[in-house]
Order: sequence, then structure tokens, then C-alpha cells
Amino acid sequence: MTVGVQPDWATGLIDLLDQQRSIYQQLFDLSACQSQLVSAGDAEPLLSLLAQRQRLIDDLTQLNNHIEPYKQNWPALWARLDGRTQAGIQSLIDQVQALLDQILARDEQDRLALSAQRDHTGSQLKQVRTGTAANRAYGSRAAQGTSDNRYADHEG
Repeated sequence: MTVGVQPDWATGLIDLLDQQRSIYQQLFDLSACQSQLVSAGDAEPLLSLLAQRQRLIDDLTQLNNHIEPYKQNWPALWARLDGRTQAGIQSLIDQVQALLDQILARDEQDRLALSAQRDHTGSQLKQVRTGTAANRAYGSRAAQGTSDNRYADHEG
């Protein structure tokens, strides 16, 4: 292990991990807004926010493509780093993981809330359809007038 000297590739890796952490922070911030929009049932701004999140996820995908070569040879690269650099990289990795865990937890809460809203809306639609069918059935009988009457007044 080299002490005090950081390889050039390590600087590039740290920069990539810092960019990754920044994107996850943006996703975390958007997830808080997303939760508010889900709670409010505000669909149009929610769709716009999801589009923003997708752009960030696309950026993460590209970034992960740049990080992948480091992952493939990680044990050997890690061993070449000094303790201070290892600690800095580990801190970035831990921050990203913590943000990811929080984002996933919020997303799961939002998924459950959206599912409950969907079920509630479906139940309301079913009631409307049942009511409409009943009204139609009642309306068709009323429109038929006296033709369905079983009893008629023949005295008059």
C-alpha cells in the first residue's frame, strides 16, 4: 500500500463517485417532492417530476458505465490506495448507499399510497357504474309507462 500518494486513476474514480453522490442527492430531493405530490393526488406535476427523475437515472446509467471498469478490478485497485484515499472513497460509497436506501424507502411508501389511491378510485368507479346501471334499469321501466301494469281499471 502506498502512503500519501494518490494514483491518477483514483482522482478520476473519486470524481465519478462524487458525481454519483450528487445525482443521488438530487434524486433524494425529488423523492421528497414526489411524496408530497402523491399525497396531494396531483398527477400532472407528478408526471413532470417523474420525467426529471428519469433524466437523472439516465445520467446515473452513463456514469455507472464509467465506474464499471473500476468495479471489475476493485480488489487490486483498492489495495493500491493509501488509507486516507480509501477512507474518502468509502465515505462516498456509504453516502451513496444511504441516499439510495432512503430513496427506495420513499418510493415504496409512494407506491403503496398510489396503490391505495388506485383501489379507492376503482371502488368509486364501480359504485358509479352500479348506480348508473340501476338508474338505467329504473329509467327503462319508468319509460315503459303503464304497459307493464298487471292491474288495470276496467270500470271507466
